[in-house]
Order: sequence, then C-alpha cells, then structure tokens
Amino acid sequence: MAKLKLPFRILAIMLVVAVAWGLRSRAVNQLGIDYDEDDYLRAAQQYAALIRSGDWAGFLNTNYRPEHPPLAKIVFGASILFAPEEPLIPDVSTSASPNGKLPRDLVEPARTTSAVFGTLTVLALSLVNPLAGFFLAVHTFTIKYTSEIMLEALPAFLILLSVLCYIQAKKNGISKGNSLFNGWIIASAILLGLTAASKYLYCVAGIAILMDWFFEAKQNNQLARFYTQAAAWGILSLIVFFAADPYLWPDPLTRLKESVFYFSGYAATAPEVQQANYPIWQPLAWLAQSVPWQSRVFLISIDFFISALACAGLVRLWKKERVYVLWLGIAMLFLLLWPTKWPQYIIILTAPLSLSAAEGFQVVVVEPIQNWKAARRSGKRSAEPNRKDVKRALPWLIPGLIFFTVLTVAPLVFQFAVSMTDFSSASIRDGFNGGIWRAVSGGLTGQVPITSFDLQLRSNRVNFTALNLYGPVFNFISGGQGGWSILFYNILWTALSVLLQCGLGLGAALLLWQRGLRLGKFWQALFILPWAIPEYIGALMWFNVLQPESGWLALAVKKYGEGIPFAFLSNWNNPNIFLLVLLIPAVWYGFPFMMLASSVGLRMVPKEVLDAAAVDGATAWQTFRSVTWPLLLPLIIPAIIVRGIFAFNQFYLFQAFHAWDATLAALSYNIFNPVGGAGGRNGLFAVSAVVNIITVVILMIFVLLFNRWSKASEGVTYA
Repeated sequence: MAKLKLPFRILAIMLVVAVAWGLRSRAVNQLGIDYDEDDYLRAAQQYAALIRSGDWAGFLNTNYRPEHPPLAKIVFGASILFAPEEPLIPDVSTSASPNGKLPRDLVEPARTTSAVFGTLTVLALSLVNPLAGFFLAVHTFTIKYTSEIMLEALPAFLILLSVLCYIQAKKNGISKGNSLFNGWIIASAILLGLTAASKYLYCVAGIAILMDWFFEAKQNNQLARFYTQAAAWGILSLIVFFAADPYLWPDPLTRLKESVFYFSGYAATAPEVQQANYPIWQPLAWLAQSVPWQSRVFLISIDFFISALACAGLVRLWKKERVYVLWLGIAMLFLLLWPTKWPQYIIILTAPLSLSAAEGFQVVVVEPIQNWKAARRSGKRSAEPNRKDVKRALPWLIPGLIFFTVLTVAPLVFQFAVSMTDFSSASIRDGFNGGIWRAVSGGLTGQVPITSFDLQLRSNRVNFTALNLYGPVFNFISGGQGGWSILFYNILWTALSVLLQCGLGLGAALLLWQRGLRLGKFWQALFILPWAIPEYIGALMWFNVLQPESGWLALAVKKYGEGIPFAFLSNWNNPNIFLLVLLIPAVWYGFPFMMLASSVGLRMVPKEVLDAAAVDGATAWQTFRSVTWPLLLPLIIPAIIVRGIFAFNQFYLFQAFHAWDATLAALSYNIFNPVGGAGGRNGLFAVSAVVNIITVVILMIFVLLFNRWSKASEGVTYA
C-alpha cells in the first residue's frame, strides 16, 4: 500500500489541476466583462506598447490606476504582445459600468494569463493537500476573479509560494541554524516582495509569517536571532518590491504615499462604495455563498460547504501548521475592518480557507466513518434492552410516540410532500381536495410527469415538481440576491444573539450568586420580567422606541438634537446599526432564560471545590476560568441549544421591525402569506415548505455538531 500511495497522490493532483484548468477555461470564455477589467486591459495596452517600442524609460512614468502597483499589469501587457494592436481603451471613472465592447482578441490572452496563475495556485496547494487543492479549484469566487483581467491571480500565487517557502525553512530549522538565512527564507522574502509589487492587500500573509516565526523562535528561546532574521527578511522583501515597481523609482516616497493613502479616500468618497452600503460582515457573507452573478458559468457551487468545513477544521489545522490559521485569521480581521467590501478581496484567504476545509472534511466525514468501522471491527454493540423491560415500558411509551407522530412526524411528512409540488394560492382549492397527495403519489409512482415550477404562471391545479425546487430555493437563500445571503445572516444573527444572551445571562447569574447580596429574589424577579412579556408585544414595544421616524428615540433626537445618548440608533440605513437595533430587543428578551439556567448550574457547583481554590490562592478570575466555568458548561449547554433554535427561528421580532427577508422563518411566513410578501412571492406554499424543510435540516445538523463539539451527551459527571 505504501508503494501505491505516491502514484495515487500524483494522480489525484493531476485530476485536481485538470478540474481547475477546465473550470477556469470555461470562465474565461463565458464570463461577461466585469468592473475594472477595462482599466487593467488599458494598462496592459500601455505596457505592451512600451515593450514593442523598446521604451524602457517609459516604465518609470506609466502606471494606469496608480493606486495598485504595476507588476500584474505588466504581466498582462506581456500576455497581449502577440495579439493584434487595438485602439487604446477609453479612460473612464471607476464608477462607470463595465465596458462590454472590449476587443476579444485582447481579452482572451489576458484572461488566460490569469487562469494560468490561478491553476498554478491550485497546483501548489494540491502538493500540500490534494483535497484542499480541489476545494480551491471549485471555489466559485476564486474561479471568477482568477479567470478575469483582475489583479488577483498573480499575487495569490506568489503569496502562497512565499508561505510555502517559509514553512519549508521552518522545517529546516530556520531559528536553529548557524547562517543568518537559508535558501527557502530568501525565496520567501523575494516572493513576498513580488506580491507587494502586484497588489498590496495580499501582504497580510506576511504578517502571519512574522507572527508564526515569532512564536517558533520564542518556543526555541531564539528571540534575539529572530529579530535579526526578520529584519533582514523584511528589508530583502522591500528591496525586491522596489526593484519590481519601476513607477516608484523617480519619486519613491511621494508616489508610494499617494498609492497607499488613495484607498482611505476611495472608501469615504467613491459613489459605488456608498451605493453598495455593505455591512461590516459582508466578507463573511461572500464566503458563505457562491457567486450570485452569471451562476450558470460555474458547474460546481459548494462555497457555503467549503466555508462550513473550514470552521470545523480550524483546530486541526492549527495543530498541523499554525501559520495557515494565522493567515486566515489576520486576513479575515483585515477584511472586516477594511471599509471597502468588494468580493474579489476574499481571494487573499481562499487558499488557507481550502486547507482548513480539507481538515474539516476529515473531522466531519472521514473520522466518524473510520470510528464507525473501527467499532464494527472490534465487535462493539450497544446493549440490547431486556424484552421484559420493553414490555413494561410500552404502555408509557405508546402515548408519547402517538403524540410525537401526530404533532411532529406527520407535519414534517406533509411539509415534505408539499415541497415536491407547485402548491400555491392559485391551486389551494385543488390542493385541499386531494391534489397534493394525487400529485405526490402519481409522481413517485411515475404516473405523473415532473413539471417545472414557474413563478409567473401559477397553475390552478397542483403539479408534481419532485426535488426541483430545492436547488433554486437554496441558491436564493444562500446568496442569489446579488450579495444578500439570508442563510448567512440567519447564522450570524443566531451566533451573535445567543452569545450576547449567554454573556448577559451568565453575568446576571454571577451577580445574584454573590454572598451577602440583598434583595436577591427581587432582582431575580425583575430580571425575569422581559421573558414574561409575550415576544411580539415586546418586539412592538421596542419598535415604538427605536422606529427612525416617529419612535420615542427619533422624537427625542428631533427635540434635543443628535447629541443625546443612543441617537445613532435611529439611523436604520446603516446595516451595521440596524443589526444592533435588532440585537437589543433580542438580548433583552432572551437573557432571562440563560440567567435562570446559569443560576441553577451555579447552585450545583460543589462548594468544596471553590473552597479548595480559595485555599490555593486563586483569584476570582482564575476560579471562574478554571473551576466554575468547566463545571457550569455541561449544565448550560442544553440552554444554549434551546436559545440557538429559538434565535434561528426568530420571527416576531423581524416581523415587527419589517425585516421580512432577514431570517428563514420570516421569509417562509411572508412567502406563505397569500396577502403579504413582495415582488410576486406571496402565496407560494410549496416554496415556503422547502424553506421549512431546509431549516429543519440545518437545525438538526447544528444540534448534532454542537453536541459532538461540546460533548453534551456525556452529561454532568460531578453532580
């Protein structure tokens, strides 16, 4: 088997590279002209003209769109040298629409050059992990922006090589050798400098290299050597960057300052940035969806699953190679803080994201299968229940099973049946006269043909659509609305609201747990009050307070001015503020439940353990971190799961605040509602059923993964 392992690996790498090239070649030919492609093709024409004429001095004063360094543009210029000369593409503003009349004989070689570098990046990553290479090969955003005349493909390739060279230098003992440098670290510095000469943004991976290098040196007690090596490495990178950017040579400081500081002004004044009005979390939203534009170009759209697997593989990747996780984390932090949120920027982290996804695939898929097979081989079987015990338990189990079947299983089966039809308000009479079961039974037995669903032409008769609705609906909720992903926002909302509810509830429980607290029962009853108010009433109350036109806060702002506290909350046009506005009532309503769960758990913490910690001299924080929290966690995990399910299915709050497409629950209701909805999407019972089934599946996966991660099934072992 060991002899076959290498040939199989080589074959896997070759297949991944073939897939990457095939998908990028398809994108080169089928993608429409995107923003900025006309700018970089114009720059390529200028450099091609300089090369043809031998005017090398012209490179000193040529750099169209000087906010970006010229190396990638020079490469594009070299790629069109042998193409027919065309008139120089017009100079237009950055906010102009894409130029759909670019000459194809120039577009094709320039795009092909990007595709070559994109494929080489996949090859380099496949040498590390073929599965990671496959994920990068099929990642739709990576395909798009490394198959167009964009600046992404070359720096993405160079920075990956820089990181790989650093890792090889680390394996060779960079901090332990006698020489100041070795060949691998020199190569890493050169590649980092070339990356900076292609696009500044990708140099965030250089910060990850320095951080990992520092940790490695600290672990080996070689910090003094690290400072010398890192300084020399950085200086070499700067020298290479300067040498590869001839536009800087005549006036380095002035031109570099203009280039770097351009972006702060662009983010504040560019009309396209202001019009987009993307929220701070938009980079996460791009990662949680496939390309929503010209989606037919991409044969495989699994970007959401790649990101989900990456989350599961972070810990495993950290243990294997820390620098990749640092790269991913630093790049993500930078994108969240960077005011411009264009989708091509996420390419700076799709390589480490793919590596983490490959590790996540091992955690989520491969290891459970291996454990199951190992258990079968070892002959482990769960203990079979005694027949007498089963007979005794049946009278008590049967009523519960009947209620479970009637109240849970039957509605789910009905929802699934509806999801396989085109049932809508137009066919409601036929549906409730047996049309649903007629269509489903006839379709499953082959007696009724599968009908395509048409949103515009609604039939008054229920037709069988099989599972054809699931793909379009999932694409719609995961980002088919030009960047707005309902599914991602639902997940983000769940994580933030539950985290804040848990933090506030635990904090309140700890305060009430303090010895000597007066009126403890009174404070506890006061904190429980929000939970006692019906959720919709509470949501309406907060809406009346925060409504931006006639709410109490808006009226106070009109009377007393913008200087009053929390005046900014009335600006609902800002998506970040609107999320905060929604979180306030959600946390207010949900924290009492977490407070009660935490209070019960704190009462079950053995006092002997706390006394032992006090005797050992532990501080309050040390006691909480090392004693209280580990003992409390198994008790509040069920409460976290319950609040997570409620938050994911939050409905009344979004309905009261008119955020009708913010979560799957709100979307499902407004699609279902025959007299509601918008854009002709109301009364679509089948589409609503599909959303409900997808919601149930997601929540089941959430509960299973959370139970596995938290080991909640092991229960409490000390009580």
